[in-house]
Amino acid sequence: MKSYREFLPELKSMTLFQNIEEEALISLLEVMSPEIVCRKAGTRGMPPIDMDKGIFCVVLKGKPLNQLEPRLDVYNMPKPNEPGMMMGEIPCLSEMLKSRAPKMKRKGPPHGGPKNEIFDIYMLRMSGEMLTRFYGEKYSKAQEIMLRNFLGILAQKVTDVRKEKADAVATVEAELAPYRLHVFCAGVSMKLVKATAEKWNDIHPELPTVVTPGGSVDLIRDCISGDACDLLISADDEIIRSMMLPDYANGYRIWAGNKMVVIGEDINADNWEEKLLAEDATFKHHNPYGDPGGYRAVMAMLLADFYKPGLTNCLMNHPGHIGMDKNLGPFGNIKQAKYEFMYRSGAKMSGRNFAELPTIMDLSEPALADEYAKVSFAVDHKNTVTATPISHALTIPKAALHKEAAKEFARMFLKIDKEAEGFLSREGIVGEDPVK
Repeated sequence: MKSYREFLPELKSMTLFQNIEEEALISLLEVMSPEIVCRKAGTRGMPPIDMDKGIFCVVLKGKPLNQLEPRLDVYNMPKPNEPGMMMGEIPCLSEMLKSRAPKMKRKGPPHGGPKNEIFDIYMLRMSGEMLTRFYGEKYSKAQEIMLRNFLGILAQKVTDVRKEKADAVATVEAELAPYRLHVFCAGVSMKLVKATAEKWNDIHPELPTVVTPGGSVDLIRDCISGDACDLLISADDEIIRSMMLPDYANGYRIWAGNKMVVIGEDINADNWEEKLLAEDATFKHHNPYGDPGGYRAVMAMLLADFYKPGLTNCLMNHPGHIGMDKNLGPFGNIKQAKYEFMYRSGAKMSGRNFAELPTIMDLSEPALADEYAKVSFAVDHKNTVTATPISHALTIPKAALHKEAAKEFARMFLKIDKEAEGFLSREGIVGEDPVK
């Protein structure tokens, strides 16, 4: 068998062995003893890979180093037959034998098999057990680096697969868009929208509803950037006016009001200030940069000075205040807290105990609109939202594919008894009535 040292230039080019010193690498390979196998130039097929035994191959030497194609990132997989290219690497570390999934029937070698090449291809035949076995302290540092590199490669491979899947799903959804009624809805309205969608789908199986929930600011951004949207049900009428009128919608209809409250097991209208300001208190809210429920919670705290001077600073800068991070990630604010600012409707629908806030803070009273308007919040560098009495609204974008169906869906939604679900009665039309 050829020695590993003969392939040192190729080994050093491989992500799997990057950052390992030459002699430490040769010593590690010698103790691991992966088999060097060869596929001669001009032949097809690959050495057998027994997935059930965790066997996989790494191309050791194939396409000459001066012909390698550039990679955007060190963990991106090389092209087939380039040094470092792996075959069967994910199944080799999985629990395939314990899986209830049916066995895959392969047609030919993994990755479709290589084409005839004009050069010999040398490979290392390895296994997951070979990678993870402990060989002693002498080799542990080099092995640790190799395993870290291996995990980086797997993470990139999984990311690539997920991206391909997401792209494929997006393509299918784009093709189906003309045959679906797309309803974007704020979280505050999700229960009501889903109930409406169930009724709609029973009546109109030819045009089923696709409900996309999310923060209203984020949903509007998606809508105006071109995502298919036939009806948008927002938690805030103000952001429809400021972000969509007149370019993306002709008007909107207010369908309910609300107020901000604080939920928690031991909190009430008499002790909320004491509970929130306690030294060990923790309280949170939704993402204020993408969700009206989040920036309205912040506005409630900004208005606290009108209730008691100095209270705003105590709340906003309390060490237990969670939720002002702009980089909350795809799952939003998942940190645990003892108390949470939310809409009264959400608190009632959840069945949890909550404390009413003073009217000057809860954003519920139209007569206090001028006082509320003294505070505002910048959701991004282009859009600043001024506090107003909470009004939930809906609109039909100009680009909607199914305007008449959207109007019918909206009329069904508007018939629901909102007050029974904790909303406040509030109506109004700005611009053209989207439902008329």
